[in-house]
Amino acid sequence: MDSKFQNRLIWVDYVRVIANFCVIFLHSAAPLLYQFKKIPDSYWIIGNIYDSAVRMCVPLFFMLSGYLLLEKQETFKSFFNKRFKRILIPLVAWSIFYILWRFYYQGDIKAISFSSLISLLVSPAAPHLWFLYALIGIYLYLPLLKLIVKYADNKLLSYYIGLWFLAVSVPPIAQRLNITNWIDVSSISGYSGYLVIGLILGKKTITKRYAIVATILALCSICITIVGTHLFTVYYGDFFDYFYKYLSPNIIIFSCSTFVLIKYYTSMSAFAKNEILLSIIRSLSSASLGMYLVHPVFLNLLENGNFGFFLSASYGNPIYSIPLTAIITFICSYLTILLIKKIVFMRIIIGE
Repeated sequence: MDSKFQNRLIWVDYVRVIANFCVIFLHSAAPLLYQFKKIPDSYWIIGNIYDSAVRMCVPLFFMLSGYLLLEKQETFKSFFNKRFKRILIPLVAWSIFYILWRFYYQGDIKAISFSSLISLLVSPAAPHLWFLYALIGIYLYLPLLKLIVKYADNKLLSYYIGLWFLAVSVPPIAQRLNITNWIDVSSISGYSGYLVIGLILGKKTITKRYAIVATILALCSICITIVGTHLFTVYYGDFFDYFYKYLSPNIIIFSCSTFVLIKYYTSMSAFAKNEILLSIIRSLSSASLGMYLVHPVFLNLLENGNFGFFLSASYGNPIYSIPLTAIITFICSYLTILLIKKIVFMRIIIGE
């Protein structure tokens, strides 16, 4: 294995693991945000700061998909066989699991019904499963996007990204300001831009200068998310989530900056290439989809005290309860996926 290929694998695995942990951290902090004025203001502010600092998590997954898939040479049939086998089977299996979980564990008697089963065609059985539905949409469009990337030069790709940025950023702002938008740019909306950005940044050599700029942009984006969310939430008297959206300008910039920083520092740092650490990172990376799918179970169990103690953002001071909840959930999810991997016929439900 040449060094270039090895370094690529290193930063790819780090992006996946960091994004996965940040998703769990985000879900650990999220409950506080919907309790504005129902909890001490200081607790809500801590939740806002924590959540704002990890909002780049899902976009990182999309960007990584773009880097890994947009230039991958495979037949049309092979592409869909691999992608949908990895997504559809886990989606069906975990949808059934969470329907049963809601019925038996959470006591939701409406969880098992004809309408709930039919709704699975377009709506997730658990909130976090929306990501798999989004991936299905992306995979359906990806063969067309691959053609665009194949025949486009850098100027055209830059145009694509610029147009996408305007398409996903301007309409929500115009809507908030009650401005009628007569230019229809919906044909280039959605998460597709993240895939193209991921390909471009993944192929680009990241210098120290780029890393410095990315650090500044990331910090500014986090501040905008924290302050913007706080000010508008106070103004409206209810949680204002625009700055949290994965397609808001601040999160797009934050996500791109984080992608650059992870790639730069994991490629430059000798510690990041330590063999023991790398073996752990690669193991966590290979378990990332399964961990994403199972982690809400442990958030529920911790919140309800099923481990013999209560732990969530709502118990104790969130400055420590949120990170502690995220860390324990992350570890429990990882160990669960390691166990599932040992059961050969179960591997298919975690995308293997």
